[in-house]
Amino acid sequence: MIINPFKYRPSTIPGTRILEDTFGLDGFQYTEPSKPERVWVLQYLLAPVPGRALGGIRARFVDSKGFVTFCNQRDLEVITGLVSPGDWCEWLNDTYPDPTDPSWYGLCVDNEDLMDDLQDRELRLREQYPGVLPSNLEIYRLVHDDGSDRKELHQLLWDADAITGESPDSRLETIERRWVLVERTKLQWEREENVR
Repeated sequence: MIINPFKYRPSTIPGTRILEDTFGLDGFQYTEPSKPERVWVLQYLLAPVPGRALGGIRARFVDSKGFVTFCNQRDLEVITGLVSPGDWCEWLNDTYPDPTDPSWYGLCVDNEDLMDDLQDRELRLREQYPGVLPSNLEIYRLVHDDGSDRKELHQLLWDADAITGESPDSRLETIERRWVLVERTKLQWEREENVR
């Protein structure tokens, strides 16, 4: 077990859900059994999202082509070898599933994961652009979700809170009002494909 997320709340980087501690897992590499040429590297961990059915911390992974995906704590504990399928998960009060089990999520994303990823990318842009970010900035990102891959184009509408006008605005809770998804294209991941 990494931590009991219902008893221990790890510290986050202020203004984000990115955990300050990676519990020694940063750089962990995971190879998908169905695609051994695809290696995922754990970049950082994120705080639990309140109200999620599964709960727990989350891990952000990136592969060699720059695709991003996430993994929930329960399944992460299995793929890192901290536990084995069938072991008792005390923080969920259930057993850990096998990757072939229907309850297994593995590498996938939801809207909360994608908002955390978008905030991370925006914060990197803020290092390049001091002050207010220029409107119409574009971000391309490659996303892996439950076995499928896609390329997304996001555009910054404005660097301000749409309701209060406060600028610059880097808050996670307002990120969906600052950025808009312009285009989404399904991709086929192959070893020799250049998707950038």
